[in-house]
Amino acid sequence: MADDSTRFGGLTRRRFVRAAGATGAAGLLAGCSNDSGNGGAGGSGGSGRSNSSGNGGSGGAPSGDLTLSGWAADDTESELVKELLSEFESDHENINVEYNAVQSEYKQKMKTQLGAGNAPDVFYLDGSYFSSFASEGVLTEVDSLGNADDYNLDDFIDPVLDAFRYDGTLYGIPKDFSTLGLFHNTAMFEEAGAEVPESWSDLRSALETIDSNLDVDAPMIEFPNARIWHAMIYQNGGQVLEDDGSGVALASDASIEALQFLTDLKKDGLLAMPSEISAGWHGAAIGNEQVAVAGIGAWAFPYLEQDAPEVDKNVDVANLPSPQGGQKATTAFPVSYSIGTSTDSPEAAKMLVRELTSDEGMARWAEKGLALSARKSHADLEYYNENPRKQKMLEAGEWSHPFAYGPNSEAIMNRLNPELEGAMLGEQTAQEALENAQENINSEVFN
Repeated sequence: MADDSTRFGGLTRRRFVRAAGATGAAGLLAGCSNDSGNGGAGGSGGSGRSNSSGNGGSGGAPSGDLTLSGWAADDTESELVKELLSEFESDHENINVEYNAVQSEYKQKMKTQLGAGNAPDVFYLDGSYFSSFASEGVLTEVDSLGNADDYNLDDFIDPVLDAFRYDGTLYGIPKDFSTLGLFHNTAMFEEAGAEVPESWSDLRSALETIDSNLDVDAPMIEFPNARIWHAMIYQNGGQVLEDDGSGVALASDASIEALQFLTDLKKDGLLAMPSEISAGWHGAAIGNEQVAVAGIGAWAFPYLEQDAPEVDKNVDVANLPSPQGGQKATTAFPVSYSIGTSTDSPEAAKMLVRELTSDEGMARWAEKGLALSARKSHADLEYYNENPRKQKMLEAGEWSHPFAYGPNSEAIMNRLNPELEGAMLGEQTAQEALENAQENINSEVFN
């Protein structure tokens, strides 16, 4: 997965894994796309240019010298990548792969390298900004990977795979992803006499019960830019973009009602922002038992398992509550392996992506617990059967909506986030916030 700076306002994933400390909220999503993918365990990216055509080799097998670049959550991720690449090289003697983990400003570095024609051959792209790369014509199609009998694109979770299509063409294969789930402390729920919520009204009732019966900093935590709202609008029948992509449709009754629900929770003291309870991020607030409920992604598991193991025993994950008569929906945060058009070895690069995202390759990645497998069939892996919380979040991918609003995602969020924050802080109504955002975005971004 990418770091949580692509997830609306938090820490890098490395710091999620290693610390209960503060978040750095900046950029896209008030924390999203601030060169998301920052962090890694060494290396700064490289050109990876090969002298091979990528079409030669013994018996016509792909060949070439490749560079793979991405970010790394921690040393565990870096070591697994190196292990997989070593095995790949052993199986493909005509292909050599150098791995560079980029430590900071990942998105900007990739833009610069792709623009200059000296990008890595294969690289990670976060779904939140994927389309801005694809729209520039710097990515190589990977639809052709599906032509192989032993590589089934249909096994990938549809919304996660489709996040990497642009104008009908596939330009990335999911590396992994996460969804938002309702993390909740079962011991606190039991002590308070609260029920795990399935609907929005159930959620309010549970938070009121916890507030009345437990001494907590707040029943629930949420970022100022209302991360969970992006799932709630789809649950309520709304959407961010117009059907034809010509503008945003933020000021619908469905979207306003969803934001109003959150602002009412905040106004009534049932929901607090991290700064109000001295919590760096949602995982720390859950791990320190400051709150009983948080909408978080799978990136929280390493922190809870390593830094709050006793509390983690009581933490379960439910699907996000949906409104009465609404539909199940959550937000997905996918990451791809993509290939640049500047690669000298396109067939070798495709072979690498194929192996890394194969049934076996993705299973090994998933079993490290760093993120979720994007393959439908993997919901039945022994690993997920033994880890039902992660299994539930993987299965939720089927009804997820990737956090991606086309090539203009960053411009959209840069204008939307301040309005959401204004509503959450009580400075304007939900309707005013979304009407302002819609007017500004449509006139400044889509005009």
